[in-house]
Amino acid sequence: MAHITRLAFVRHLRAEPNQYILHYRAGNLVRSGAGLAYWFHPLSAAVAQVPVEDIGTTFILRERSADLQEIAVQVTLIYRLIDPQQAAQRINFNISLDSGAWIKQPLQRLDNMWASWARHPARACLIVMPLVKAVRSGADQVQNVLAETLKSNPEIQDTGLSLVSVQVDQIAPTAELEKALQIPAREGIQQKADEATFQRRAMAVEKERAIKENELATEIELARRQEELVRQQGANKMLTVHQQVARQKFNVEAEAECKTISAQGRAEEMHIQAEAETAARRMLLEVETEAEARRVELWKKAPPAVIFGLAAQRFADKVQTIQHLNLTPDLLGDALQRLLSDQTTPEA
Repeated sequence: MAHITRLAFVRHLRAEPNQYILHYRAGNLVRSGAGLAYWFHPLSAAVAQVPVEDIGTTFILRERSADLQEIAVQVTLIYRLIDPQQAAQRINFNISLDSGAWIKQPLQRLDNMWASWARHPARACLIVMPLVKAVRSGADQVQNVLAETLKSNPEIQDTGLSLVSVQVDQIAPTAELEKALQIPAREGIQQKADEATFQRRAMAVEKERAIKENELATEIELARRQEELVRQQGANKMLTVHQQVARQKFNVEAEAECKTISAQGRAEEMHIQAEAETAARRMLLEVETEAEARRVELWKKAPPAVIFGLAAQRFADKVQTIQHLNLTPDLLGDALQRLLSDQTTPEA
């Protein structure tokens, strides 16, 4: 808005460069231009302020599709007032000489006018378009139709306006229709999610089956190895028993052989000892025999007196061990006679 300064009975107006000022006095245009600054008398002045910058507006058009479904078209327009004087004649841009603000709301009226100008071509485009097509790809077609129609609209040119750009932001159905349209997509997404869940569960079941099979195979392999271990342990025990039996057999045989060798040694020793004793006895017997023979020979050659003396001596040696002795007169008489005869014979 323009800046107005009060000083006594006069006013000072200062406008921005993008604000076009139209100053009227007594119904005649006495001053016009953008960014003006001047003094004026308020009692004889009427001032209009027309923006010459690009102005943007957004509005929503409620229309129906070919299948009689309600849809909302959101349109964004950028326009410019290329003829401020002509626009001021069609629309009230007058400002308050005290505050500098617009007395009316000209931009809001322009928004309504743009919405009205855009409604008919948008309706003509959407009325032959089904709801799904309008929602999916109708925005570009409506935008092209609006741009072509609005730029060639003579009423817009007579108002001193020029369309800079038009943009159809979206074409949306009502909330209920939007939910209904979203159901197939949601169902498809949910179906894909369910399929993914089922596949994940199937994969999990398959992996679990593989794990169980692996565990079962492991248990079977462990059982087989346990069986082999038991067999090997049994074989080892049998081998140990055979080794113990062989060792015991060897020990018994060795002990028997030792006993045999010892017995043979003792037998040989006893045989040698017996032979030695026999030889010794034989030699002793031979010596005794020889001695006895010599003694007998000596006794044969010895005189009776000597023999009698020796017999008496032997008798004296054995007399203590003799328990009973029979001496007959005949035996004693004959012996004494022989002795006495042997003693008298030398003297003769």
